[in-house]
Amino acid sequence: MFLKFNLKKTLYVFILLIIGNYNAQIYSIKDLDSLSEKYRTEGNIKKSIELNINAIKNYEKQKNKDGVIAAYINIGGLFWNLHRYKESLKYLENAETELRKIKNPTLCARMYGEYARNYASLGLLDQSNTSLDTSIYFAKQISDRKEKEKLLYFYYTWKIANFEELRATDSINLTLKKRSKIAVQPLTYVYMAENFIKNKKIDSAEYYLNKASQINGDFSFYQKSMTLLAFGKLHTERKDYEKALDYYLKSLAISERISRKSDIKNAYKIISETYKSLDNEEKKNEYLQKYSDIKDSISEAEREALRIPVDKIIHAESEKEKDERLKYFILIAGVIAASVIIVVILTKRYLKKQKQAEEIIIETMHETDELKSKLNEAFEELSKLAMTNDPFFLTRFKEVYPEFYEKLTTRYPNLSANDIRFSAFLRLNLSTKTIAQYKNISIRTIESRKYRLRKKLDLSSDVDLNKWMMEL
Repeated sequence: MFLKFNLKKTLYVFILLIIGNYNAQIYSIKDLDSLSEKYRTEGNIKKSIELNINAIKNYEKQKNKDGVIAAYINIGGLFWNLHRYKESLKYLENAETELRKIKNPTLCARMYGEYARNYASLGLLDQSNTSLDTSIYFAKQISDRKEKEKLLYFYYTWKIANFEELRATDSINLTLKKRSKIAVQPLTYVYMAENFIKNKKIDSAEYYLNKASQINGDFSFYQKSMTLLAFGKLHTERKDYEKALDYYLKSLAISERISRKSDIKNAYKIISETYKSLDNEEKKNEYLQKYSDIKDSISEAEREALRIPVDKIIHAESEKEKDERLKYFILIAGVIAASVIIVVILTKRYLKKQKQAEEIIIETMHETDELKSKLNEAFEELSKLAMTNDPFFLTRFKEVYPEFYEKLTTRYPNLSANDIRFSAFLRLNLSTKTIAQYKNISIRTIESRKYRLRKKLDLSSDVDLNKWMMEL
């Protein structure tokens, strides 16, 4: 009886040890990445996040900083897939803090790449491109050629998407050339095919889509989804809506599997439009409602997270100003120290110029204080963004003056992005001199821009453009 009890006890302890070792399993970074991606593509993002959270605990016990950072970056990317940008950015900030302590180009490239995806999703395209440039810089330092090319292809693809949003054709073509030197993947031909579809060159589009389908390799589900979507667009152009719908639904299934909400949203919209073409009102409305619901959820996530990168940008600007002030004070101290050995006449001249400079500074400070007292908080923020040519200026302006922006862009759809930005300056009632200073160009150039804008708005010369903008 005693022997039987001991055997049961030994067996129980053995099972506990096995379970304990299983739960405490420590993966290499490569294995962790692979398993995270496996769960993600299976649609089990929650399990993938839990895997990485547990990995962080184990890596911390091992004091494996690279592992901790890799897990932070993985989680940041997984939350991005869920459009939970606020949480994504928080984990990326954790990774950034830890990366200051070590040198690892692969992790640096991946982290800035995830930042770029978040910024792009939040509409901060210039910030996204800046982060992508940093990612590309670090990716080029990676010794593993396969890993380097994989990341570079990914980052160039994102830059192309950003440039498409910005309608920067020259930048698109330049980035396409850089990407084509790395490797030819399905997306390379899909992009070419979609351009042919837009230009109604259906045969050429089909040729490149077939080439995309024929490329062998272990490519991402995203590339397969985009290829199917492009085939759907091709058949829509041919008015073969049944076939187009089949491709759209297959593309949607992949996007749902990998939880890419932005692609799911786009698929819902195009499927709704296809059902409309097929005179299926019920299905059209079903997918239109799905599109509306997911769009609202994404917009809410964007609004919630937008404050984080904005604060980051403002903090960076504040740090920059501190550095500039420090340099200024060091320069002044150097001049004062050097002035001791200068002859009396030069010293008098210096003191005279110094006094004049101080008077100008004091006068400027008085003017600035007077101006600030007249401005509300939102105007101060917008003025600062305008003064620094910040890429977030127009996004913030749209939030503060939504009615003005909506009226201007709706009534005058022919206005360029620069026209809208210039109109925003005028709506803030900035003077010609102030705008010239902010943009670092001549007053005459500003007057010329006013003249061209007046033409586009079809306003007569006797209309006060600033007043017109204020009353729009």
